[in-house]
Amino acid sequence: MFDKSLPRITNLWSKVVDGDGGKWLSKVVIESTKPYGYSAAVSGGAVVVEGKSVRVNMPEGAIEVNDGLLREVGIKQDGNNAAVTAVLDCPAEFELSVAEGFPFRLELLLDRSFIKDLFKGKKIVIDPGHGGKDSGAAGLVGLLEKDVVLPVAVNLEKLLRKAGADVLLTRDSDRDVPAGLRMEMAVRAGAHAYIGIHTKASADAGVEGLATLYSPSDARSAVLADFVQKQLVKKMKAADGGTAVQPGLAPISGMPAVETEILAITNLVEEVFLRGLTVRKKAAEGIFNGLIKYFARTGRDQG
Repeated sequence: MFDKSLPRITNLWSKVVDGDGGKWLSKVVIESTKPYGYSAAVSGGAVVVEGKSVRVNMPEGAIEVNDGLLREVGIKQDGNNAAVTAVLDCPAEFELSVAEGFPFRLELLLDRSFIKDLFKGKKIVIDPGHGGKDSGAAGLVGLLEKDVVLPVAVNLEKLLRKAGADVLLTRDSDRDVPAGLRMEMAVRAGAHAYIGIHTKASADAGVEGLATLYSPSDARSAVLADFVQKQLVKKMKAADGGTAVQPGLAPISGMPAVETEILAITNLVEEVFLRGLTVRKKAAEGIFNGLIKYFARTGRDQG
């Protein structure tokens, strides 16, 4: 029987926020009924916040985050102490602070500067497929591919600009843009990556999930596609359709070029998902996380 007078941790959550002085942070918030002693230290690829004389009054275990920096955050009871572990995908400096008010909130602030450094000087071309007279594929209840991929592209653009990248959209409205011009824009820009955004389409309405295609003209394309595909699957929790060569991307040379297929618009269930703002946001976050992994792997100064 534990001491009922001890503080109790009742909630654990995280979000990406803007901090003081232009900082960009991943914030982990630990809520409890009252204050308690605490400390934090780096352990391997994680930051562990140790709570002294406090009980966990919520489900123990790990919560997936995948925000590009913070992979997951977990909590467990250890005797009369509690440990919150923030597992990182990138190096990050951190600090602890206490927010005023009730409940008592202990905040772990993780600096996302490493991600900004990765994208410094990087030019990314985002190509939302179709547009104008070319509506792309259509769902069983009328959703059009061109209307899905543009919001995803805009969400991705915001994330990349926040990270400090130079971003070019091949279209930012519902207009016709020839396929050749889209690719020419990427080559002319001297981009470090080309990201085409589409939905999957098939005569078989049962086809579902995600896929990422890549250009045969640059070996780095397959590497980028693998990172993007894995991060999309993690973020969207959808069936993994893998990666494959896309011959249509062959004219793009001198940079990695991929084309994402974010769910199957011709699958009735996934068409419903594609109508939602949350899915379009998660798709952008998955692509963004894949780019983080790619540039972290290939080096900050390489394309």
